[in-house]
Amino acid sequence: MSTTDPEYVFEQVQIGKGLRPLAQHGFIVVDRGTLTLLDSERQPIDSGPVSQVVAKKIRFTGGKSVSLTVNGTKYNAAPGWGARGVFVLPGDSAHVKSAAEALLHLVAAGGGQSG
Repeated sequence: MSTTDPEYVFEQVQIGKGLRPLAQHGFIVVDRGTLTLLDSERQPIDSGPVSQVVAKKIRFTGGKSVSLTVNGTKYNAAPGWGARGVFVLPGDSAHVKSAAEALLHLVAAGGGQSG
């Protein structure tokens, strides 16, 4: 990895604010202590220190989506759900759940609140 590559990038992330979708094929970047939400065109939605981010599993999605509070604003994020051309059979979403768990782990490791 070069010095310009971010530490962690989650691609194909559905990002929303309440019921309003913000990105179907967005990105979450965790790099050098900062978590950044990017829309489908890689334009910033929000960014903040990982140590101040609150991340929680959204229970009714079976832990496949995460609620992220960044700078006091709550977002819903589903890493992997925006994948184009990927057919996911019901009950066959292990890659999505593992991405959500990895995001929760990164927030906790960076000093943020995770649950």
